Amino acid sequence: MPGYILHLTCACMALEMMPESSILRQNTKERNAFLAGNFAPDAVTDKSFSHFRSPDRNGAMIEYPEVTEFRKKYRHLFGDSSCLGYDFHLYIDRRFFLDYLPLLIEFQDEDGKSEIRMDRVAKVLIKRTGRTVPKNDFFSEEYYYGDFTKMNSYLIKHFHLPVHLDMNIQNPGIREVDYSDIAIVMEQLKEFCSVPEKAADDLKVFEMENLLNFLREATGDWVEEWNTGFWK
Repeated sequence: MPGYILHLTCACMALEMMPESSILRQNTKERNAFLAGNFAPDAVTDKSFSHFRSPDRNGAMIEYPEVTEFRKKYRHLFGDSSCLGYDFHLYIDRRFFLDYLPLLIEFQDEDGKSEIRMDRVAKVLIKRTGRTVPKNDFFSEEYYYGDFTKMNSYLIKHFHLPVHLDMNIQNPGIREVDYSDIAIVMEQLKEFCSVPEKAADDLKVFEMENLLNFLREATGDWVEEWNTGFWK
């Protein structure tokens, strides 16, 4: 999910859904580590390894994390709050790309037939409006990426998101990322605050409330797994 602010929104949702007695609700340092760890998978240039994507999906328009692979490799680190944040990021990405995005769009070839292979996709059907646009136009600030940009100020203000985090956290041993690079992501967050809040009224791919409802549901599912101790 290519939206830092949306990931932060989901992470804050998760914290609110956790029991008040949980360490992530009670301890400021642990809460900060969870939020910072949530950015870690995106703090790299090549996200294939940091997102634990399956090689079987190479060349597909939609790639998503294999969360179970991350859990197998780093289950022993899940006592660390930043590692939980990392896992949460991967989980939300998987749910977004696997369960939600196909409800909104369809990738098509030149003849209008459904297609998933990147080199054969020519256009994208936006199901909400019925409009079909060229692939390159869809993945631009005019449509897909632009919608994420338009949401930012609304989400920051509506959910009172913390856009400043303490970056003095230690990598517990996740080899796919360098925690020092998370600070770069946090610097980029500042650039997203300049978009007017009302810009969220002009989304072309997403519908805000529908998206937030899905993310609440997916977040709730992760929190339920967390409550049962999926890392044990």
